[in-house]
Amino acid sequence: MTKPKDCNFFLSIGVNDIKFEAIDRNNEIFFSKNDFVDNLSNTRNFEILEKFLKNNIFDIEKELSNYVENINLVIDHNDFLFANLSMKYNFDGISFNLNRLNSSLIELKKYFQNTIGNFEITHMVINKFIVDGKVYSQLIETSNYNKICIEIKFICLNRSIVKNLKDILSKYQIFVKNIICFKYLQEFENFTNSKSTIIAQKVLNGLNQNEIFYTKKSSKKHSFFEKFFNFFN
Repeated sequence: MTKPKDCNFFLSIGVNDIKFEAIDRNNEIFFSKNDFVDNLSNTRNFEILEKFLKNNIFDIEKELSNYVENINLVIDHNDFLFANLSMKYNFDGISFNLNRLNSSLIELKKYFQNTIGNFEITHMVINKFIVDGKVYSQLIETSNYNKICIEIKFICLNRSIVKNLKDILSKYQIFVKNIICFKYLQEFENFTNSKSTIIAQKVLNGLNQNEIFYTKKSSKKHSFFEKFFNFFN
């Protein structure tokens, strides 16, 4: 039997509704609660979110018999920034080295973050690999590379929006784990609005093998980027 502690919690903020859902380990909706609104075209209209939480969060926790301490946000909004960057790596006779390429991706991410101003990166996805002039959707399994060009898509959200969302949820002792772009979810096969949070959970679990998940540095010795695509397995 599914228990709330075995679920991931999602809060979807759309144009016409706000929806809370709990998704279990089998990617099925365990619990759902939503409110329709006249027009939530601007995420900066935070009063609607505050009203939803005020009217529903304690009842939700009561029905779940569990506190909602962590949540993933799925946001449908025009303030997302989409940008593509390319990175070239020349091996110059040196054997292919994952660590060097990993370090280059880290530097690219830092460089991009420093140039986008008041935006926070929510997704970092490799669109394609160009290996010695040939295009691949995923990196082929061979070590005989001379040159690799990687095209990377960044999806970012205005930091002021992120801060306001986190501040509102913190009033209810809820920590924002991830921010997911609704338009990004629409790129996946079999997407429907009713399954958006299920697709979001699958994305966080590595649905797109070319998405790069990164973590903050810690005392543990692990890669800055989590796996979730075969290249870094």
